[in-house]
Amino acid sequence: MAAAVTPGNDEIRYLVLADRAVPYLLARVRWPDVAQAISAGYPDWLDDIGLFDLPYDPNAVQVSFTQAASVAAGWGRKLSTEPAANAPSFIRRMPANWSDMTPGERRAFGLEPTSRRRLSVRRLRRIRASQAALSAPAPVAALGSGGGPAPEGDVTERRHQVRVRVDGRGHIRSGQSTVSAALVDLSEGGMRCVLRDAPLSLTQGQELGGPFLLEGEAPGSRICIAVPGRVSWILDSSSGTHFGVTFGDLNGGEVEGVHRFQVTAGSRRG
Repeated sequence: MAAAVTPGNDEIRYLVLADRAVPYLLARVRWPDVAQAISAGYPDWLDDIGLFDLPYDPNAVQVSFTQAASVAAGWGRKLSTEPAANAPSFIRRMPANWSDMTPGERRAFGLEPTSRRRLSVRRLRRIRASQAALSAPAPVAALGSGGGPAPEGDVTERRHQVRVRVDGRGHIRSGQSTVSAALVDLSEGGMRCVLRDAPLSLTQGQELGGPFLLEGEAPGSRICIAVPGRVSWILDSSSGTHFGVTFGDLNGGEVEGVHRFQVTAGSRRG
């Protein structure tokens, strides 16, 4: 699949709410005429004037159109650049409090009380053990992309964070654009990606404001990491342009989200 570089949409703002980095609500907002949202439990657009308050909620994460489209696709909905016409409306209390939704509000958006089971530590350990060579202090040449040596900073990061090979794509915001590249491996500290069919618009050392939207090949495998980052290294090879991204500090929920993604998107190549 060719990697896409998609311009940002300056008119409609797309926002997600996530639990342990897993998106559970996607909204699109444009004052004063667009305030719509969907969820996995209610994948049909619902009008709600309370969504005009969502951009000011500290838990809301603004995403690009490409990242929003990935979330919507995971719920079986193709995202259009235009709002849905004649969408049903939800009559709610005001002001809206998206950090503490009422039972009626949760029912309207098909949101069940959060009851996700904790990650299976045993399952994660099996995956990590089978790929221990990726994070063990090994000869530098063995860690490189495309047969070449890995950059020194990436080797150091691997020794501190357990990396797991994953199958999927990473949608990376860069200014007003989104770069989509194939995922190679992932840890709590960062990820390695490869861009095979398009020139890379990122540069080594470039600061990235985030968020990072990662989607695995397995159904329902998708996380939104709302931290800044940095392009730590870039290496051209015959298989494409490989590059590393270092994440900022993750909170506890995001760490669990990364662990869960490592399990659900763990590569069959590993």
